Amino acid sequence: MNGERLFPFRAPVYYATRTTYPLVMPSIIGLGLPIDWTAFGWSTSPRFGNVTCTTGDPVWSWEPAAPAFGINVFDPPEGVAVESFLVDHVVLLVPSLDAAIATIERTGAHPRLRMSVKGRPAAFFRVGPVLEVIESPVRDASIFGIALATDKSLEALSLEWKALGLSIGQITAAVQPGRRIMAVHDLDAGLAVMSSDRAMSGGEKIP
Repeated sequence: MNGERLFPFRAPVYYATRTTYPLVMPSIIGLGLPIDWTAFGWSTSPRFGNVTCTTGDPVWSWEPAAPAFGINVFDPPEGVAVESFLVDHVVLLVPSLDAAIATIERTGAHPRLRMSVKGRPAAFFRVGPVLEVIESPVRDASIFGIALATDKSLEALSLEWKALGLSIGQITAAVQPGRRIMAVHDLDAGLAVMSSDRAMSGGEKIP
């Protein structure tokens, strides 16, 4: 699957609201995707920051509870930490954006931004990583893929992963100023890697 088609790589713009938030903010802590993580030299259950990923049908895990989309929920393993990588954002495709927003708001999360992504209505939530929700011609809500952030050299990663037999797209400028992006092709889920967001990390290196 071509990860470049639906990842707009636009930084959400956050603004203050008067919404009363729950004491425990909902967050994504696990993702299962049809991606062989060992092909990248990682373990079968790599942990990117606070999010553990596994290989298989699309599933997810939230704390304290996942929104009721009908997407299967799983209990993620502890995972093996991958240094210098975080999950930047998760892309969720939905048949109705308004209905999806209402479903997510019942968990206590609220959209920080609504905009059009390649002509499709979209909303952005901060739930650990950014959750990018895009209205699409799908029957049910489905996880399209993820984008990772790293402070490693994208050029070095591209060469390393190509040597492992992976199909890596060109490194291009991301929408966010100062960030760059490359997609991994020929996978069964969308996957891209971005340079780290210094504005969000305060200029610190990703652990």
